[in-house]
Amino acid sequence: MRQTALKPTPSLHEASYRQEPALMMLRILMRKCRAKARVEVFETCALLLHAPKEGAQDYADALLRVLSAALPKGPVIYEATAQERSFDESWLLALFAAISRADHPSTSFLLRARLPLHLRRPVGWLAAELVERMNAMSDTRMA
Repeated sequence: MRQTALKPTPSLHEASYRQEPALMMLRILMRKCRAKARVEVFETCALLLHAPKEGAQDYADALLRVLSAALPKGPVIYEATAQERSFDESWLLALFAAISRADHPSTSFLLRARLPLHLRRPVGWLAAELVERMNAMSDTRMA
């Protein structure tokens, strides 16, 4: 009788974690802006609107700082090496995916589910700009 060695198989969660480059990029970008102060959302958007070539880090900073003011306890973004995913990370990834596929009803639903009316449009804009820059970063890394 031949015995085969049991190979540890990754759990479904671990497999999906490895397949999420957007999550890793988000965690790396967000890691740098945890200690910054909260800002006025419209002031931040106006500054970025006048400097549209800013990088993903600037938009990640702005998005996290606005969400810190918009959400009761601020967004929970884990360290890059964490195996689990927070609700806020899942929500942001769902928002990014909806924006990437131009799914306006899903984007609107996700924004309405968590944000007050006056913050939906600026957060949506910041998220869309961040997605655009994250996609550009992954395209240049792939090339």
